[in-house]
Amino acid sequence: MKTISDGSLHEAGHCVAALRYGIGVRRVSLDECEIEPPGDFLEQGRHHGALAVGYGVIALAGQAAAPKTVMSTSDQLLLANAYFLGSFADCPAEMSRAFSVLAERFVLDHREQIEMLAKVLEERRSLSGVEVLEIIGRGQ
Repeated sequence: MKTISDGSLHEAGHCVAALRYGIGVRRVSLDECEIEPPGDFLEQGRHHGALAVGYGVIALAGQAAAPKTVMSTSDQLLLANAYFLGSFADCPAEMSRAFSVLAERFVLDHREQIEMLAKVLEERRSLSGVEVLEIIGRGQ
């Protein structure tokens, strides 16, 4: 059985987290998972705190899925946005601990889907958001 690269697991972790938190995926490659802007998420009546949690878990899920990887600049920016959105209610240090625990738990709960997506990403090197949805949908 072919092993899955840390990069594929990392990006798959971002994708699965985004979709599970109701945030669309535009595309994913071995370098980056591009998510949809939050407009639809906020228009669905969700509080900025829910978006903060979603962004925090998405940003940290890649590293939680592949611990040897590092956070990219875009991961760090997404996490900074999560801290900003959540700062209306909680301090960044508390959010950091909570987001990390949530991301680790998320990856444990969704490991099978993350690995399934990572295998396909490893083979194809790039996927559209529609393809990601199709692959994730098969694993439900």
